[in-house]
Amino acid sequence: MHSDDANIWQASTTISAVCISSIAAILASTWFWKKPGSKECKPSLKPQKWVKVGNVKKLIVYPIKSCAGVVVEKAVVTTLGLKCHNANIRDRDFMVVDENGRQVTMVKFPTMALIKMEVGEGDIITLSAPDMPSFTFTFPKPDGTNERVCRVKHDAHLKALDCGDDVSQWFQEYIGDSTLRLYYHHLNFTQRTFEPYMFKCPQFERSDMGAFHNETSYLLVSEESIDELNKRLDKNSSWKNWRPTILIDQVNEPFAEVNWSFVKIGRGNGILKTAVPCYRCPLTTVDPDIGVLPKDGEPLKTLRTMNIGDEVVDKQLSEILKSKGIMGLRLGLYLPAGEGSIINAGDPVYAALL
Repeated sequence: MHSDDANIWQASTTISAVCISSIAAILASTWFWKKPGSKECKPSLKPQKWVKVGNVKKLIVYPIKSCAGVVVEKAVVTTLGLKCHNANIRDRDFMVVDENGRQVTMVKFPTMALIKMEVGEGDIITLSAPDMPSFTFTFPKPDGTNERVCRVKHDAHLKALDCGDDVSQWFQEYIGDSTLRLYYHHLNFTQRTFEPYMFKCPQFERSDMGAFHNETSYLLVSEESIDELNKRLDKNSSWKNWRPTILIDQVNEPFAEVNWSFVKIGRGNGILKTAVPCYRCPLTTVDPDIGVLPKDGEPLKTLRTMNIGDEVVDKQLSEILKSKGIMGLRLGLYLPAGEGSIINAGDPVYAALL
């Protein structure tokens, strides 16, 4: 899987790409995985040595879970995920729910992929979608009557604010379900709790879990990994299928990011730490450009065969994640460093050597 024209990575001293890959693999096996059944997390070691491994190609904020992302040139690093630099809106701050308060996604309603959100001055939000009039609203505020309880995966008692009848009606008309509501995550801390596999990941902490995110508040994917998968597909996938918040390029080796323990972007204090490589769900099979769910299961079907064949991850990792298909690295903010740091498209990306 090594590129024929691999670039030499730069650090304080020049280190060969082969050496870095080997060191990363050793770090992953030494620091990343707990013994099965372990519930104690070792404190993360703050890295001191960094190696440049790529550059930020795009920063993407997904204000509404399972809807289109907003590409930004600059973003603020927060515990709950990327925040737009010029607006008070974070990644997955909003979520569409059904009559029972359960999350709904584009797996059930593929046309959600075409819903876009723009944020103007004063945090005025405008929604748009094909064949729908645009709709403008503002952030809801607690008023004693609009707090609700909703569910994300196994967590059934998350507090949120209902965004009101008018905006909910807009979603109902577009999606075609009269029970849907739009909720807002108004709290500044995660409400999520661990799934069993997370206890096996020593750097995975509850603070990594974000607002309405499935697993963590950050997802990093390299273009090289997507390109490697696309070599096996009849129709190419794009970053929109894989929904990273941080898309990087100029990485020496496809899927190298799966083995990184820490990531630093730019020269500030924003350090992200590995929680777990990202196993992918059927949502990645929705065509993000037309809002249709194909029946062939691609590109996820092919990605899973790559994992089963140990082309991407080792057997231990494959067993823990049940060969669901690995694309990208789930990350959380390394605390207390980094909160409020600014990162930019084009910034250099560094991985840690311990």
